[in-house]
Amino acid sequence: MASFAAGATDSDEGARPPLTYGITPFAGYSAGGRFNLTDTDTHADVRDHLSYGLALDLSTDQSSQYELFYSRQSTTLRGPSLAPADITIQYLHIGGSVRLADWPRLQPYLIATVGATRFSPDAPSGTDSTHFSASLGTGLRVPLNSHLALRLEARGFGTFLNTNTNLFCRSNQSGGLCLVHGSGSTFIQGEALAGLNYTF
Repeated sequence: MASFAAGATDSDEGARPPLTYGITPFAGYSAGGRFNLTDTDTHADVRDHLSYGLALDLSTDQSSQYELFYSRQSTTLRGPSLAPADITIQYLHIGGSVRLADWPRLQPYLIATVGATRFSPDAPSGTDSTHFSASLGTGLRVPLNSHLALRLEARGFGTFLNTNTNLFCRSNQSGGLCLVHGSGSTFIQGEALAGLNYTF
């Protein structure tokens, strides 16, 4: 009986897929993003712009994986009552993906992550601001060989701002100054990404 149990345990361990790791550098395009301004009852929009990112993946089975994701976009904030200001928007998220199908040439999947969004204005405009955010997306993995694959993704990001949020604030001799006085809302952006995934 003991030998049978030991044999079953060895068999289960042998059948368990090994851990695999992956790295994917991305190039993308980010669109959307609006702040509602309480002081002027208008809004400020983020200009659509190129972005880039990096994903680090850990797979424990054939159908799902954990992921650490980073994305960066350098763009401009514009509004009817606001002088154009350069800003950088960064996302740092952790989450995972679930494969929807395992066809030989195409592997669609869903992805969900949570983390933080960091708004960094051009230095004279004020200081950085960080807020909680989450994302949902879908992707397509196209295997090229046993280690390399093309990844195409579309992700939507929602960043949650507190009521009466002040962004890009700084202090000078005349007192405090904030570039954006925002009302409580959700800052929403979409991002289309393409990258090469290397698995090892």
